Amino acid sequence: MLGIFLALAGAAAYWRIWREKQDPHALFRRLPAENILLAYLDLGRLRHASVLAPLLRARVEPDPDYAAFVRKTGFDYQRDLDAAAICYLSDRVYILARGRFDPARLRQYALDQGGSCLGSGLERPCRIPADRPQRKISFYLMSPGVLALATAPEPDAVLQLTSTPEPGAEPLAQDVAENEPAALLWLTAAPASLDRVLGRSSFFSPNLTLFTKALANSQRAYLSLTDRAGKLELALRAMCGSEAQAGELRRLLQGLNDLISGVLRGARARNPPSEWEKVLGSAVIDQKRDTVRAAWILDQTALESLGREASR
Repeated sequence: MLGIFLALAGAAAYWRIWREKQDPHALFRRLPAENILLAYLDLGRLRHASVLAPLLRARVEPDPDYAAFVRKTGFDYQRDLDAAAICYLSDRVYILARGRFDPARLRQYALDQGGSCLGSGLERPCRIPADRPQRKISFYLMSPGVLALATAPEPDAVLQLTSTPEPGAEPLAQDVAENEPAALLWLTAAPASLDRVLGRSSFFSPNLTLFTKALANSQRAYLSLTDRAGKLELALRAMCGSEAQAGELRRLLQGLNDLISGVLRGARARNPPSEWEKVLGSAVIDQKRDTVRAAWILDQTALESLGREASR
């Protein structure tokens, strides 16, 4: 009888893990909808996107700390990570990562960094100090293929991901799936909240804060990257409170696009346009009722230029 029970329990656990792997939105059920920024990277698609080959070929020297992390844990995100959902809140960051992990080596890495672990494996959290004061990093293996991680004031903040928040972030992911189903990566934010955070920080470029201020009156904005037949499309979609607000945003985005293009052109108007002028020139900015969508195309030449800059 005990053997039958254990077999049924094992089958149920296997079915749950298989179901989570088949459901691309499963990661978002554990993340709160009320956030500053929510991001998702589909590393499986990114690795196989031919349009990104110029960037992937770029030889960038790894950070020494990351290189040491790879040596000690055997985990390399370029090879072992399939997807990651990242949720930024005012005082913490949550990450749910799907991939292949070595629990024993990750646990030992935490101990080597002066941290501690509550269990003999990763079925319970490990904790290590964070670079920022008053912050702790905690992580554990939520299932064999999903690693949960948190950076927060509490030493075991990652355990908050064991419960399902209300409201959760799954509807946000479903919105992207309906509108940008082939996105390689995407992020979404309530622009007013994001603008307040960026406005208090000196780390971000003034050009970025200018862009977020333009979006500040929209209710929700999405940014995505999609492979479009050998070219990369950068798309922005913003939902506004009314058609009138959407019209104002469309005109503002078109004006900013034209302004930046003019600044780049400067006194070299008689010369052929630069790659970034071509990108800005590819802009398509339109409005459908209370939603504004803007898209820019990066062709192979622009991506090769990015690859050269990354390898310097």
